[in-house]
Amino acid sequence: MVDRHNPRLGRSAYLLLMTVGSLALLVAACGNPRANPQANDAPPANSSSRGTSEPRAAVTLRPASAQGDRFRTTRTLRVEETTETERYITVSEEVTLTNVLRVDDAGRMLGVRRTWESSVTRLIRGYGQGEEARGELDGCTLDLTQRANGVDAKVVSGDASIRGANFLIEGFDTGLLPLDAVRVSDYWVLEGSRISGLNRFIEAMQFEIDKNKLTCQLTNVDATTARISLDWRISGEFRGTLAVLEFTGELIFDRSARLITSFILKGGRQVERDEAQQIEISIKRRPVDGWLDLDR
Repeated sequence: MVDRHNPRLGRSAYLLLMTVGSLALLVAACGNPRANPQANDAPPANSSSRGTSEPRAAVTLRPASAQGDRFRTTRTLRVEETTETERYITVSEEVTLTNVLRVDDAGRMLGVRRTWESSVTRLIRGYGQGEEARGELDGCTLDLTQRANGVDAKVVSGDASIRGANFLIEGFDTGLLPLDAVRVSDYWVLEGSRISGLNRFIEAMQFEIDKNKLTCQLTNVDATTARISLDWRISGEFRGTLAVLEFTGELIFDRSARLITSFILKGGRQVERDEAQQIEISIKRRPVDGWLDLDR
């Protein structure tokens, strides 16, 4: 993720970029198994849904693709760390273009060609201009093929070293969607290993997870989109101290494109003496109509 030979990076900046660079790879590569939770009619305690007597139509939220589909994905990880004396902001952004080569009968992607159009990490210390490093996959193209025991990766162009790397064709956000039909105000809860992709992201930050619970609730459905609110609570230890992480966010599913077009989680850890760590994960996807469609 990080250019080890960038002469501009100081030692402290390099170490922090290496850590957050690893996190960005986790955001891009880790996935969750597709969940099939039992939808609950009663809203959770933190629900913002309003009561209604109108009948609620059930909808199915299943992503699907066709051979020849193309979509562009922008993943951004922003971490702001403040202490009594220091302030660091690290932003890792990855932009990929995916060309679907093969799907199964249900529209699940079995083979894709993915180009990393951009992979960059920026570190800002204090309020200065900051430093920048390019990721190892920046400018590279890979063919990814789903096998029974994982994903095979082949470098088509570029000089990236992928030995030992784990790639997934679908992102972790796809695993948050239920397999069964749901109605507005229904919610489902994912815990433990069922959100392994998000868990690995947190564990990579030296956080030892004891308990975690992600509550998803369908809040709105219209002819084109479905909106799902996200509430994620984690308790455990951070560097030997008991800590709690809290995140809120939203997932938007495009019903016509059958694609998650937006995912965002914001939150973090608050500790004593004005020390804090704020984290934001965002994913944007959109179909690409042609090779000249360069708008991100």
